[in-house]
Amino acid sequence: MANYVTEDHAAILRTIPNIAKIEQEVDAFKKEFSYAPDAEVKGPDAKDKDTPDAWVPRNEWMNRLTGIHPFNVEAPVSLLRQHGFLTPPTLHYVRNHGLCPSLSWHTHSIDVSGLVNRPMRISMAELVKLPTVSVPVTLQCAGNRRKEQNLIQKGIGFNWGCAAASTSIWTGVLLSVFLEHVGIKAKEQGAHWINFWGPEGEVPQGDGTYGASHAREVCMDPTRPVMLAFMMNGELLHPDHGYPVRLLIPGYIGGRMIKWLTRISVTEAEGENHYHVYDNRVFPKHITSKDEATKHKIWTDPAYTINDRNLNSAIWSPAHCQKVSLSEETYTIGGYAYNGAGRPVFRVEVTLNDGHTWQPAAIHRFEKPTQHGRSYCWVHWTVEVPVKSIQDCGEFAVRCWDDSQNCQPEKPTWNLMGMMNNPWFRVKVHAVPGESAIWFEHPTRVEPNLKHHWDLTAGVSIHTVDDKLASPGWQERLQKEYKDAYAPLPLEELPLDGEEHGRKSYGLRNEGCALSQPAAPPAPAGPIVAYQSSAGREAGPLAGCVADCLRGLASLLQA
Repeated sequence: MANYVTEDHAAILRTIPNIAKIEQEVDAFKKEFSYAPDAEVKGPDAKDKDTPDAWVPRNEWMNRLTGIHPFNVEAPVSLLRQHGFLTPPTLHYVRNHGLCPSLSWHTHSIDVSGLVNRPMRISMAELVKLPTVSVPVTLQCAGNRRKEQNLIQKGIGFNWGCAAASTSIWTGVLLSVFLEHVGIKAKEQGAHWINFWGPEGEVPQGDGTYGASHAREVCMDPTRPVMLAFMMNGELLHPDHGYPVRLLIPGYIGGRMIKWLTRISVTEAEGENHYHVYDNRVFPKHITSKDEATKHKIWTDPAYTINDRNLNSAIWSPAHCQKVSLSEETYTIGGYAYNGAGRPVFRVEVTLNDGHTWQPAAIHRFEKPTQHGRSYCWVHWTVEVPVKSIQDCGEFAVRCWDDSQNCQPEKPTWNLMGMMNNPWFRVKVHAVPGESAIWFEHPTRVEPNLKHHWDLTAGVSIHTVDDKLASPGWQERLQKEYKDAYAPLPLEELPLDGEEHGRKSYGLRNEGCALSQPAAPPAPAGPIVAYQSSAGREAGPLAGCVADCLRGLASLLQA
C-alpha cells in the first residue's frame, strides 16, 4: 500500500522501535491464516474523482451503500468468502459518516485531558514507544443485515447486506497501558468514563466530531485487548480505517471504535457526543420514529445502548442465484458466524425443514482463545448435504449458539435503527427452467443493479434471466408478504393471540402453502429430508408445508 499513499510508510515503519518483533508476530499470523492481499487495488477508485476522498486507494468492486460519498461499503459476500479468515484493508467493510480525513503520521497527535495526572498531547512517534500487542479481531457494523429490516419498514439507517463484518490482525498499544502512562486517576476521584473523539469537521451533525464514551471497566479490562491501533495486517492503517491511529475494542460493534483518534478525556460523567447518544441503539418495536424515542426519554437510557455485538451467522455458499446441477451427489453449504463480548460460537446448525430438525455444521476455528478463554473473531462453517435433499426442501436456514445456549431468533424483530438484526439466515431453492439444476435465492443483495454481480466475473455458474440475475432477493421479491408478517403495528391493531402474524410468517417460509387458509393445508410441496443429529438415524421424508411437517414428525416418533 505504501506506493500510493501520501506518506512514505516504509520509512515510518522503520522508526517504530519494536517493528521487527511486530512484523515477526504478524507474519506468523498471516502464514497460519493464509492471508491473501487484495491484488486488484492499484490506487484510488475513479468513482471518487469529484469527492474529497479522491486520493484514497479503494477497490472498485466494493458495494457503495450511500451513493458515491460518503464511503459506506461492504465487499461482495463471495469475494469476502474467497479471501478466507483475514480480510485485506481494501475489502474490509467501511462506515464513514463524512469525508476520509487526510492526516499525517508526523504531525498528528492525541490530546489527553481530564482526570489524569499527566495531561499531554502525545505524538505518534511517542505513542509507538509504548509496549504493543498484535491480535486478530473481527469488526462488525451494528447495521449488518439491515436491509432485511428496511424491507419490513424503512428505519433511519441505510441498507447493509450480510458482508458488514471483516477480520484483520490489529497492532497497537493496550489502552490500559496508555491510561496508566498518562496517570488515570482512581475511581474514588471520579475517573469513571473515558471519552474519545475523531477530528473536527469529520461529520455533519452535533459539534462536527464523531465520539464515543466508554466505562473505565471496559477500557482497563485485562481480559479484553482494547487498544489504540496503528497497524492492520502488518501495514500502517489504511486511511478508511483510521490512519494514523484508532480505538479498537474487541467484541464491540464498529460504531463504538473511534477512527482518526484525536482527543481523549477522562471524566466523572458519561460523554454526550451527538453520535454517542443518538446512534447505536436498539429500541422496542413500537418506537417507530425519533420523535417517539424522544417522547419516551430513552435516548440516554443505557438499557437500549449497543456495545458488545450479538450472535449472528450468514450463508455465503451457495452464492445468490448460483446454479448447482442435479447430477451432483452432495453440495457443501457454508458461511460465517460470530459473537460478542469474547463469547465463543459453540454450535452452528442448518435446517432443511423450517427448524423441525437440524444438521450440525463443522466449525472452522482460526484464532486460539486468549489466556482468559476469550474469542474475538468470526468462525467459518460448512455442512455437506445431498443435492436431492436441497432440491426437495424449498428453503434452508442457519443459526448459531454460544456457550450459554443462547441462539439466534427464528424471526426478525423490527427496530427503528435496524441494528443487531440476527434472525435465522434463510436461502430459498428453485428449479432452473429447462435445466436439470437448482438455483439459490438469498434474502437480500446490495449491489446497484441486477447486472452487477462479482460472481459472474469469478466463473461461478449463475442463473440469469435476460442477462440479469433472476431475483433481487426473496425478501424483496416477496416484500408485501414480508412486511405484512413483521411490520410494527399500532397497539390497537395487534392480534390478541398473534395467530394471524404466525400464519403470515409460516406462509412466507412455505410459499406452496396458502397464506390465508391454514385450516385446509394444500398438497405437499415435495419431500424434505429430516436430518437427525444422532448417529445411525435414517433420513425420512417430510412434507413441504408446516402441517405436513408436523404430521411427518409424529410418524417418525411413532416408528
